Amino acid sequence: MHSARGRSLSLRCLISFACLIGLVPGILDAQGQTRPPENTAPTFDRIEAVRATSDGVASMNPDAANWTTVHAPDVGWTDVTLPDVWTRRWPGYNGVVWYRLTWREPEHPQPRGVLLEYLNMAGAVYLNDVLISRDNSLVEPLTRAWNTPRYQILDTPALRPGVNTILVRVSGLAAYSPGLGPVVLGSPDVVHARYEREQWIRRDLQLFSLAITLTLGILVSMLWLYRRDESAYGWFSMMSLTWWLYAVNQVVTRPWPFATNDAWEIFVSIAFLAYCGSFTMYVLRFCGRRMPRLEALLWTTFGAGALWLIVMPHDRIETSRAIWAIVPGVTYLASCMLLFVLTWLERRLEQRIVSMCALTFVVAGTHDFLVYFGVLTSNVYYTTQTSQVLMIGMAIVLARRFAENARRIAQFNDELRVGIDNAREELAHTLNRQHELEVVNARLAERLNLAHDLHDGLGGALVSSIAAIEHAPHTLPPARFLALLKEMRDELRFVIDTAATHQQGELALAEQIAPLRHRISVLFETQNIECIWRLDGISTCVLSAAQSLELLRILQETLTNVLKHAQATRIIVELRHDGNRVTLRVEDNGVGFDMQGMRINTDAPQGGHLHGTGLNSMHRRAQRLGGSLSLVRENSATVVMVQFDLS
Repeated sequence: MHSARGRSLSLRCLISFACLIGLVPGILDAQGQTRPPENTAPTFDRIEAVRATSDGVASMNPDAANWTTVHAPDVGWTDVTLPDVWTRRWPGYNGVVWYRLTWREPEHPQPRGVLLEYLNMAGAVYLNDVLISRDNSLVEPLTRAWNTPRYQILDTPALRPGVNTILVRVSGLAAYSPGLGPVVLGSPDVVHARYEREQWIRRDLQLFSLAITLTLGILVSMLWLYRRDESAYGWFSMMSLTWWLYAVNQVVTRPWPFATNDAWEIFVSIAFLAYCGSFTMYVLRFCGRRMPRLEALLWTTFGAGALWLIVMPHDRIETSRAIWAIVPGVTYLASCMLLFVLTWLERRLEQRIVSMCALTFVVAGTHDFLVYFGVLTSNVYYTTQTSQVLMIGMAIVLARRFAENARRIAQFNDELRVGIDNAREELAHTLNRQHELEVVNARLAERLNLAHDLHDGLGGALVSSIAAIEHAPHTLPPARFLALLKEMRDELRFVIDTAATHQQGELALAEQIAPLRHRISVLFETQNIECIWRLDGISTCVLSAAQSLELLRILQETLTNVLKHAQATRIIVELRHDGNRVTLRVEDNGVGFDMQGMRINTDAPQGGHLHGTGLNSMHRRAQRLGGSLSLVRENSATVVMVQFDLS
């Protein structure tokens, strides 16, 4: 609670301080206008003005003005008061006007300071026909000196006893309030102090404001590039850029890159249109509002205004600029009112801060509109000076919002990290359980493989031995009986060795099948079964120990089934190695299976239809080889075929 109050109080103090900064120049200016400067005597005895002509003679015809004149006319002078805008006297006049200011000095004149607060737009200053100040360009494109104060020290011999005259040559355009501002004459120290104040208000403070505006615009644009979904950042950046383009008019001294001041002023007016449109969009997005139809109408209107300003003729530039200053100005005011209403309804701290800053800017803007339309006799515009208050306030709000988003992201990251840790623990627990299940399954698989090996290996040997004993004479020779026992021992040892260790390396298929072929051939001979072996290419076929074992077990189980059930008199064993493919085909002429011609194929979707431990074992071994097992009855013969590709 205390920290929240502290933040709120700090923000209020900051905004109040910023507003104070923006209002100080106005207070100083008001004091300077109402309080006469000290020791500024003597005052001017007479202030006069006259339009320049080519022959040095005044004329009532505005077209007679000569932009290159260097001498003031002798006649036609009219008394005026400063500040003076000559279009009130000579409407529509574009050209040169001379101002003459006279006063008297004592017999021994003292140095004087003279200050010209401004002249619009370009000019030259003479003291008793001696040039003391001159702008670079007195013809189009005119030097834009309208906001530049001038200070000079007048001293002898140019300053003389008796009557002294200051002549000011002003080149101006009727559309831009041409004329001469206040002129102050007096003690150099006092006048210089006033010059410094004018320089601060008209130049230094403007540069300071432009620097702040551009810096904040670039900074927020960088934030917007990182968060494109925050469109308020983008509109703030656009608003800052367009305001900078508009406000730079306060300090530039030439219309570059344009060739005329008309083109420059059109550019400035279009920048003002873009600024007011961007401000409206910023207010809507900042307050979380979207008004597609109103936004489309806004940009259509401002686009039409920009086109109007570009194509309008020169004689209508003043009226057109006035119209397209009022329309965006009213739009800006309406946007501020919308901001105030939403702030009142929603009562959010961010909106309150921006509203306070906008209120300061509205007050300054009202003053500047009155100056622009000649209601106030001033040449100082405060919107550019107070713009940094609005920009800083908006930037603080956007920075606060960005920091809040960053805090939420950090909080989300913390929550995500906790969730990940919990998920990692659960995953580790699950993996441990899965590992335990895999161990159990591995043990079961080993037992199952051992059972299959016992069935296919030792079981086959037992069957062969039993068959040999059954068909042998009643008295089996001890050597033959011992040989049968040794075969079962060797088979049992082979099963145990296979289960206990995994043999590494690859072996030729011919070497693997030779012992089995020998035993089977001897056994079948004792049973009066003709056994034909057809081996093709197996001498070059190299298999791993696991592949050799699977293939030999399939062959052994097939032959054992023939011996046990087929009642066959002939069996053909074909084993071929062709390229990358190995094919085992066993054919017997026994009684076979009662399958009604049905083919049993492990490639079928259901894996075939196999019965019995032996056939299931053969099926699984074929799958482990990556091949297929088929059992079919063809032409009174039973055919078992295994095919697989070498990896």
